[in-house]
Amino acid sequence: CIWFFKIDKYLPSDSRRYWAMKQKNQSFDYAVLGSSRAEGAFDMCMLDSLTRLKGINIGSSGSGYVDNYLVLNKFLSNHNQIKYLFLQTDIYSLDPSRSFSNAFHVYNFIPYWDSPIFREATSHYLDKNDIFIFDYLPWLRFYKYNKFYSPIQMLQRLREENKKNSRIDQYIKSNYNSTFSNNIKDSSLFYKPVSSKKIIVDSFDLNYFFKIIDLAKSKNIKLICFTAPDYYYQKQVYSNYDTIENDFLSYIKMKKISYISKDTSICKNMAFFKDPGHLNDFGRYYNTRFFSNAIKKYNLSSNSN
Repeated sequence: CIWFFKIDKYLPSDSRRYWAMKQKNQSFDYAVLGSSRAEGAFDMCMLDSLTRLKGINIGSSGSGYVDNYLVLNKFLSNHNQIKYLFLQTDIYSLDPSRSFSNAFHVYNFIPYWDSPIFREATSHYLDKNDIFIFDYLPWLRFYKYNKFYSPIQMLQRLREENKKNSRIDQYIKSNYNSTFSNNIKDSSLFYKPVSSKKIIVDSFDLNYFFKIIDLAKSKNIKLICFTAPDYYYQKQVYSNYDTIENDFLSYIKMKKISYISKDTSICKNMAFFKDPGHLNDFGRYYNTRFFSNAIKKYNLSSNSN
């Protein structure tokens, strides 16, 4: 199982984490990292074209800062080079256990259990019995997660081998059309009860946000934080939205980390969203254009220059 899930051509087509951690010996000007809000924030082909840079999006659905750190660590240890890191920073990633359906995808990192860095992070989400078993009877980790490592799953990987695209981060592309029509939205999805939710900052995840900062600094990578647009009404749904966001941004400013705020004009228009936290193709087109203009002030240079 360890061998199988480290072979690029057999990687599960639905996991960007596997894909991101298997990239090797490549050079990019920048990488985008974060949750699904980072994964779907940009049309990468369009962003490369507008900035004249070469980038890669290693963001993935349901990933908080622990997940982000492990993916970035593996990505860089595989001798990939980047000059800039665009890190998605928002209140949701500070509280992954309540913001995401799965706070940490343990099974994605099981093949790397022998690495102390991966083990330290993964152990936080396991009970003591699991940790003991994984150490002394390592093959049982694949038995526990046999939904993802079963022979049936492996056969599916084999069948899908020739269907893969080497640039999975370019699957998401804007299909902007000037005749775009504003389809009727489900209001119950966009307008939850006022103050019905609350963000509780997870100290474990916050610590891994600090680790990402330190890792980027150690690799001489310029870190630029950004926040993808979410629908404006979210500030009404979360009782402490503004407080947590302001505290988080104050810390980023205190550490003198560059930051690109979200486009408020996008946040106010429901037509740009498929749900309150995620852009649709129409919104992605506008956000990519906004972001490319926003980063011009940083005078980012290409590796080829």
